[in-house]
Amino acid sequence: MRDRWSRRALLGAGLATAASLAGCGTTPRATRVTPPATQTPAPTATPTPILRPTTIAITGDIMLARSVGTRMVAAGADGLFPFDKTAAFLRGYDLTVGNLECVVSRLGTPIPGKPFTFRADPLGFSRLQAAGFDLVSVANNHSGDYGPVAFADMLGQLPGYGITPVGGGATYSAAHTPIIVERYGTRFASVAACDVSPDTFAATATQAGDAWLDSTKLRADIAAARAAADFVIAFVHWGIEYVLQFNSQQQALAHEAIDLGADLVVGAHPHVIQPNEIYRGKPIIYSLGNFIFDLMYGDSAQGDILTLTVQGNRLLDWKLVPIQIDTTTGAPFLA
Repeated sequence: MRDRWSRRALLGAGLATAASLAGCGTTPRATRVTPPATQTPAPTATPTPILRPTTIAITGDIMLARSVGTRMVAAGADGLFPFDKTAAFLRGYDLTVGNLECVVSRLGTPIPGKPFTFRADPLGFSRLQAAGFDLVSVANNHSGDYGPVAFADMLGQLPGYGITPVGGGATYSAAHTPIIVERYGTRFASVAACDVSPDTFAATATQAGDAWLDSTKLRADIAAARAAADFVIAFVHWGIEYVLQFNSQQQALAHEAIDLGADLVVGAHPHVIQPNEIYRGKPIIYSLGNFIFDLMYGDSAQGDILTLTVQGNRLLDWKLVPIQIDTTTGAPFLA
């Protein structure tokens, strides 16, 4: 899809032919040949990307701990569980993103007093890679469940599997830095932030953590993303668990994100699907529901995969692909 060109410039070497061969029988004089001057090769032009549509898949909450983690480890290093029924679908997209609703590490200890703490075996990294994930949001109320050391360990491990964390970092500045990914000539910027306690998981100047959400920080994050990309996606962890309708606070934050320059807002945390909205021509997906989660039933055992086609700054198409969670295993399959 990219054109390349190069030019070889040839200089005359100052070659001299033998001096005039005078009359018959005259022996020609030897001629000194001057070596060609050293020449710097002509620079190769940077290829201009050819713009074409990019396909994206975004999933809901991915929780690889508890009984899901036990089954994942039992399946062994060569297994695909819990992605065995969805990996082929997800790998079919140019960019695949999910909300990683747990810490993946062997380090740390559970946060005291927190009723639910999720830590997954590092085998989860290769499972995410095998399922085709390129980015994962780590701005949520479970990424810090085992403390900043485990969180920092996860951040350091993910890139080794080709996966970039969004909404978390070793410092405040890193956590709030937009992640830029280019596909087929379109530059995508992703930001992520959490609006669900505990706010003590938030990154500081000296401690690893996630990006905490408020209007001032959101304004700065989206402004930085907008300046660097064609298409801006904001991931927000918000809302109230198991409530099927978004609330006024979610709506206000979503509208503000789009007013500031986001092209798409995608929400997580409620563990159920919430309605969608179009605001100023831009989609707001208030909650995709769960994707991988054990002990979920009824509405919480259903979710959506958001699929998009984008070219430059244009959203060409989008739709929601329903999934169902096997309530015995916590693993998803296409509904």
